[in-house]
Amino acid sequence: MLSSKMDNLLVNLAKIERGISRIYEYLSKQEAFTPPVRRFWKAIMEEEEVHEKIFKDIRERARADDSFEIEIGTDLDELKAFVEKLNVLLLDIKKSNVSESEAYSFGATIEAEIDEANFLKRVKTKDPEMSKMLNRIDSGTQKHRVMMVNYLRGIS
Repeated sequence: MLSSKMDNLLVNLAKIERGISRIYEYLSKQEAFTPPVRRFWKAIMEEEEVHEKIFKDIRERARADDSFEIEIGTDLDELKAFVEKLNVLLLDIKKSNVSESEAYSFGATIEAEIDEANFLKRVKTKDPEMSKMLNRIDSGTQKHRVMMVNYLRGIS
């Protein structure tokens, strides 16, 4: 049985991914950006949506399967604060006339903060399939950060 606390933690982990995808969606629609840059942000947005779906799938599995065990070593307030931070960042980005370079900088900062927060490393399960899915999110986060830093530096 999935505890209320674990359920809320999984909901908020999914919200973090959704919040990131909303930021990237906004960037993908910037008319001032070149088509390849808009396509880049759209592709990254879609990957973040996959990350959100993974957390939702884990939640559904945990709710449906009493034998499924998951531990999340973070607290709800920390996750909610991160969700709020993403919402504020989205508002800030919408208020400014962000350049392509600034967008990559924003993205690299977001991905670095997610990585530094170690949310994913604090989610533990013995289920090999779910572990693989969590590793996919972690790898995607690392890849996104490296890509954005490289684009920011003019390396592609």
